[in-house]
Amino acid sequence: MLEQLNSFLIVTGLFKNPNLILRDLATELNIPEHQLSQLVNDNLKLGFSNYINNYRVEEAKKMLLVNNKITIEAIGYEAGFNSKASFFTTFKARTGTTPNQFRKQKLVQD
Repeated sequence: MLEQLNSFLIVTGLFKNPNLILRDLATELNIPEHQLSQLVNDNLKLGFSNYINNYRVEEAKKMLLVNNKITIEAIGYEAGFNSKASFFTTFKARTGTTPNQFRKQKLVQD
């Protein structure tokens, strides 16, 4: 079931919706909210928002590497964050670096 959930999120890109909530995803999957919440919590030891933010950070990392013409702030919004602050805070917490530093490090490595 977890693999199906991961595939669904990647294929649909639903995680890019900044207003996505557990209820919406459960409705899309046609399963009860508590079942979806339990699936994520029990298997990944993450809350729903952390689970979705992991997808958003991974999407932002991809965009930072391939597109220098779009602003970092715009990348955050494209990846599904609803504010610059939440993007920067979450990105740094997950990667240990800011989005700008991440982009610069990858450019230097190449």
